[in-house]
Amino acid sequence: MNFEFHYYITGIIARQAGFSEEDANIITYASQFVDDNDVILNVTDRKTGQFCSNYISQTMDILKPKKTLMRIYPIFHFVPGYPMVESARRSDGKMHILNTTPDNDIANDIISSAFKASPDIRPYRIGIATHAYVDTWAHQNFAGFNDSFNGSILNPIPNIGHAEARHHPDWVSHRWEDDRLVESDVDNNLRFISASKRLFENYADHLGSDVSWPDLEKDLLLTMGRSRRGGQLYGWEERLERYSQMAKWLPLYDEDDWFDKAIEQDVRGLKDFQDGILAKFTIFKDQYWWKGDVNKEDTHWFKFQEAVKEHQSLALGPVNKRCQTMGIDIRLL
Repeated sequence: MNFEFHYYITGIIARQAGFSEEDANIITYASQFVDDNDVILNVTDRKTGQFCSNYISQTMDILKPKKTLMRIYPIFHFVPGYPMVESARRSDGKMHILNTTPDNDIANDIISSAFKASPDIRPYRIGIATHAYVDTWAHQNFAGFNDSFNGSILNPIPNIGHAEARHHPDWVSHRWEDDRLVESDVDNNLRFISASKRLFENYADHLGSDVSWPDLEKDLLLTMGRSRRGGQLYGWEERLERYSQMAKWLPLYDEDDWFDKAIEQDVRGLKDFQDGILAKFTIFKDQYWWKGDVNKEDTHWFKFQEAVKEHQSLALGPVNKRCQTMGIDIRLL
């Protein structure tokens, strides 16, 4: 899924399920920031000289993934499920042990674990787990690994996740063809409303809320609009306006907000390129410092990064068990 679901729809669901505005804001931002947390930083404490490093939860471009960071995909974006479910039936009969399927046990365990996290980090964990959980609907029938299972073996695009399918699986109000499947016609809105329902139920169960899904379902369906081929190209601005009306408490998303409030960046020469060929020619590396007027442990950016580490640590075990059946240990990637 893209920004439209991970930010707006997640925020609407969180608030309607009973989270406070403060917690819903954190959950929503963390959910989207999983896709934007793609740069490894060493941030130094000026007083002690000590530095801490973050884990990334996405590479710079899902269509140009780094094979050395393959552990990211099945943990944050392509949580493996049940290879034999009916919706995964393929015309070529192929199955894959890492195939992503909706609402699977590992994804449910991840979000259940997030609900039990320590209170200071819990909404960040919930947001990260939410991203992985709902992506099991959008990314179903793809594996977070480099394998011909994900597409045509003759296609030059790396067969990691849905790279060959490009962004078709992520778009709201979009219909497309997944020619690998027996049932090849895909209506993303049907997938996404199913994800919304289960996410709402998980949130409400956690909070013990007595809230109604049918009313929210109706509003979300009206807001998303009719699915069509090329649907992402139609009504984008109108949908964003409708989301904003449903969630007036939710600010416009700024991917630098948490970073800017916590960290000072010392640009040495030109701002560093983090990826691509120009990154190899960076002579003077930029430096990063915690701002002097903040306690780093209290900042959203720090808490999010700690939540990413916890999420990865807890998800790594069950996901790696699947990978080990293929003779691969993703802890070494």
